[in-house]
Amino acid sequence: MIIGYTFANDNMAYYPPSSDTRLYQACDIFSAEATSLDKSLQFLVQSLASKDETCFDMSKQLPSGSNATISSGDWSGVGSGQQGESWDFQTCTLLVETIAFGPDSMFPPREWTMEWMTNHCQSRFGVTPKPLSLVKRWYFDDLTHGKHSNILFTNGLNDGWSVSGIQTNLSSSLVALNFPNGAHHSDLSHQGPSDHDTADIKEGFQQVRTILATWLGELPGGRMSHNMTTS
Repeated sequence: MIIGYTFANDNMAYYPPSSDTRLYQACDIFSAEATSLDKSLQFLVQSLASKDETCFDMSKQLPSGSNATISSGDWSGVGSGQQGESWDFQTCTLLVETIAFGPDSMFPPREWTMEWMTNHCQSRFGVTPKPLSLVKRWYFDDLTHGKHSNILFTNGLNDGWSVSGIQTNLSSSLVALNFPNGAHHSDLSHQGPSDHDTADIKEGFQQVRTILATWLGELPGGRMSHNMTTS
């Protein structure tokens, strides 16, 4: 599980694409000629251990709180300590993550079930997950019903989360932008666009500015220059 969610986080952060990223280095490890145990050890030490450690203490990955487990409410990882506990609670209540390891994955298959999730959340926090609450409250299952407008969805396609993102325009004011080289919120850099960014992200910054400036200009009495900056 630790290898799976660490690899997922490396994939999520794969930006800008290059041989210097943790994902590239992880792929080098797993494609090398070595035993599975040796590959796992090298990956965990390289990714998660401090520089002076030659072994990896898995207990350091546990979130805080009672009955904490590595397999938490989010199988892509919740983090450790109090931060991990708060995300575990969030995914045990309204933000339920249905993540599994399929038979075609590089990891051992593991099926996700609501029964497992409920048992975990009851043990951890004494709560029952409510996966449909936000859908019903905010109409996530039908954003075009007329109560939503002026939403900009951006997807870095190197981010595994993009498969569940909205990747096509739903209306003239529910707009999607996709970045083939982008990863997890790579379009939200406070420095961009910069020489560090790929061409699609640079173009994306300009598109976002233009779209937001147009929407702000449509407000009553609104005036906004297309030279606006992002923050």
